[in-house]
Amino acid sequence: MRTARIAVDAAPGRALVDLSAEAGTTLVPRLLDRTASSARIALVAGGAMLLGGDAIGLDIRVGAGCTLDLTEVGGTVAYDADGEASGWSTHVIVEPGATLIWRGLETVVADGANLHRRTEIALADGARALVRDICVLGRSGERGGRLCAETTVTVDDVPLLVESIDVHGDQPMPGVLGSNRVIESIVLAGIRPGESDAHTMETAGPGALARYLGHSVHESPLAHTWDTFRRLIEGDD
Repeated sequence: MRTARIAVDAAPGRALVDLSAEAGTTLVPRLLDRTASSARIALVAGGAMLLGGDAIGLDIRVGAGCTLDLTEVGGTVAYDADGEASGWSTHVIVEPGATLIWRGLETVVADGANLHRRTEIALADGARALVRDICVLGRSGERGGRLCAETTVTVDDVPLLVESIDVHGDQPMPGVLGSNRVIESIVLAGIRPGESDAHTMETAGPGALARYLGHSVHESPLAHTWDTFRRLIEGDD
């Protein structure tokens, strides 16, 4: 596995930002802006991804009292690999009083792709996170390959969200995605939502999960949910 790493720590004047990517990795973090306790970083594709056999790692640490605003320059495509597996593993640590905001773009699973994604987010006491994730089965005119997505979010070592989704565009399953090809999720962790809507479920711990299942990304109603959660996590409400 080839891994990219991001670490942000508060410092007088400008935050200390450590960005690295192992040789050969196709995922490269780029610094866009920073203050004494915050950084805005973009994830940039350094080559075609994801191809069969690819194994990408992403390690993120947000230091105590810091804010990391993570963006993506473009979506990701898991390409036709005749079923050969590819993988993307993300591990995030958000230290006490820190905040992660990550507005992810689409991950498209093309016909013949076999993508396994694992995301682990660990929040310390007093930390917060807001993460958006969109998966699309198939490009235009396709039904899509296989997607296995595992997500674990903990707050102060207590599980907040543990979820595993295993779907295949050619084999729709009632009660999972059915005939839908788009699954969008917004996870709020470390704080309860100030308001809820029909698409949002509050978790047993401090957080919420908003979800949209549908046929196209542009039909998603979650833009308002994202804006509401972002204002909340930034303390504007």
